[in-house]
Amino acid sequence: MAKQILITGAGRRLGKLLAEHYLAQGWKVIAHYNSACELAEHDALTVIQADLADPASVGGLCAALAEIGPLDALIHNASCFVPDRAAEDLVAHFDQHWRVHVAAPAQITQAVAGQWAENAAMISISDIYADIPNQRFSAYCASKAGLQNWSLSMAQRLAGKVRVNVIQPGPIQFLPEHDEAYREMVLSQSLIGRELGYEAITQACDYLLSAPAVSGTVMRVDGGRFVANRYDQTFSS
Repeated sequence: MAKQILITGAGRRLGKLLAEHYLAQGWKVIAHYNSACELAEHDALTVIQADLADPASVGGLCAALAEIGPLDALIHNASCFVPDRAAEDLVAHFDQHWRVHVAAPAQITQAVAGQWAENAAMISISDIYADIPNQRFSAYCASKAGLQNWSLSMAQRLAGKVRVNVIQPGPIQFLPEHDEAYREMVLSQSLIGRELGYEAITQACDYLLSAPAVSGTVMRVDGGRFVANRYDQTFSS
């Protein structure tokens, strides 16, 4: 019987790659998306739309998840990344990030509480910003830190039933709007010093989903950026 995985934010970018990867591995994939889904149709693919910032929409998603059957894996990948300067309403800005990164994962996890298969695993995609925040994205950083802390709490709560781990991506995949100067600056703060691609996260997920002794850990997949010497970027000469 094929294993089944639920991936949030699977319509584009990293989530899309993860969905395609596990489909290729013979898994049944339930792919949540918000506004756009670029996944091609597949016999083993089920797509469900929901706005994770909208409690009513999350409620509908959770109701649909009640029918999915045994779940071998869950990846909380959906993300909201809005700079603070773009916020017209500070409270709404923080609330949006909190709902997407913390409240919705908690609701989804609760919704599938009775459906975990044997040896199931859950992964939350956090960010190195959870530990080394960026002042331009305080709502994003704070809510990703909340996701990380909540996930470690779930590792305790679900111990013996579901292994729960966190991945902290760093400068893995640049977006088209990132110019060459920005890319060089970011990679200068990395030990590896090159763009690794979303496949680096896929490899980390494969490991964490298959490692029976690993739970309650935070794995940095950041090219060594977390421990790189950042002093020359921080202090003037």
